[in-house]
Amino acid sequence: MNKRLYGVLIAVLLAVGLVVGIQAAVGEPWIGAQPPLNLSHSQDVEDEANLAVGTGGRVAAIWTSKAKPGVFLRQAQDGVWETGVITLASGQAAWYPAVAYSGTQVIAAWAQGAARYPRHQVPRAVMQRDVGLPQAQTIITPVYGNIEISLVIAPTGMHMLFAAAAMTQTAQRFEWDLYYTHRCLTETTWAAPTIIITHAQVIPVRTPNTTAGVWEPQLAVNHEGTQLSVVWSQEHTETPSLPTETVPFTHTIWYVSGTWQAGSVTWAAPRQVSPPTQHHAVRPDVAVDTAGKAHIVWTELIPNAEGSIVYAAEQHINYLQPGAPAPVRISGEAVRVNNNKPTWATAALALSGSRMCVAWHGFYGPAEIQPPAEIYMRCSKDTGKSWQSIINVSASTAKLSIFPAAALDGEGHTHVVWTEFRLVDNWWVPDDLYYRVGTSEIKQVFLPVVLRQS
Repeated sequence: MNKRLYGVLIAVLLAVGLVVGIQAAVGEPWIGAQPPLNLSHSQDVEDEANLAVGTGGRVAAIWTSKAKPGVFLRQAQDGVWETGVITLASGQAAWYPAVAYSGTQVIAAWAQGAARYPRHQVPRAVMQRDVGLPQAQTIITPVYGNIEISLVIAPTGMHMLFAAAAMTQTAQRFEWDLYYTHRCLTETTWAAPTIIITHAQVIPVRTPNTTAGVWEPQLAVNHEGTQLSVVWSQEHTETPSLPTETVPFTHTIWYVSGTWQAGSVTWAAPRQVSPPTQHHAVRPDVAVDTAGKAHIVWTELIPNAEGSIVYAAEQHINYLQPGAPAPVRISGEAVRVNNNKPTWATAALALSGSRMCVAWHGFYGPAEIQPPAEIYMRCSKDTGKSWQSIINVSASTAKLSIFPAAALDGEGHTHVVWTEFRLVDNWWVPDDLYYRVGTSEIKQVFLPVVLRQS
């Protein structure tokens, strides 16, 4: 039988429920988007990357490498990428890069150290560099922990967050505090970082058997730069006092707002935004709309039968609209990840005007199948009141696509970068950084189903 006719037949049978054991894939094609573009060509991109959009059609993507340690950046204007890759730092391990535009100037930040692990023993530094200047500057050192960085730029200046521990002992217990620092647009140096949320501030601890810490902070500001919105995942772990004692181990999403006035920030009281029924909420992101309201997303983990969240049975992307009593799951059915590269699905949120997009990684379907993860995205054209269909951004069935970052420009385009891994000896190893751009006005197009021969 002709393969096209066979594909159409299967599609019809699926629609009427006459085919058993075949599951329709989640994620429509991104109609009209440009094909994925390899930005790095190094086969050495390590985990998280980032990107920013500026005025005049400018785009900047930033990533780090492992075998050849360093921080790298590539820029585009009006859809044309520069052929050269800029090396921002080299010689030390680097991770969690951040990038933003100050006018046409690209501002980059990252964490670095002699090695990424062990996190509580190797001293780290938070680094920042204005692209085009010959050297980076050190924001703070030594600190310990993951050192996850969030950077935004507004008319009030450059604002930066990171989670870190000041001592190795506290880092070993994951007791990471939340730091904030600021730099005026007309200056070249940063203010000394200060702790705005201590590791155990929001959840009381039972000393000495309790540890708590700030994970995965994200920052957003309103258009004027006078209102700051901060989210993070709060980890809380208690060590049993008795062998028979059962104690909680939780991750919850917290939010705090800050008001910029006369050169400083006044922080409000933090509050939990994830429901009390969710015990493992991680990887949050936040964006602020034109009315100054904060929109928040995060990943909800459902432990497996053994209680593990490293190998979570299910993951769901939650979206919390301003003023809503509870979040909604916008990722559809359960998202899963590969057990030989276990990750928590990263929820990346982008907002411009009334347009909003959320990207995440994972796969759909039975856990036993374990196909490579893809990058999925869902967009809204009315600031989260309704959502369009889920689309498949990466469309890379042979590689593992994870850790998306997304941004919206003023022309109605959604920009997405992500990291791909290739399978070597039954393990996923670093590959390259990929980029794709298309309209955020996702239209549902019905096409005949074509089954490809592998």
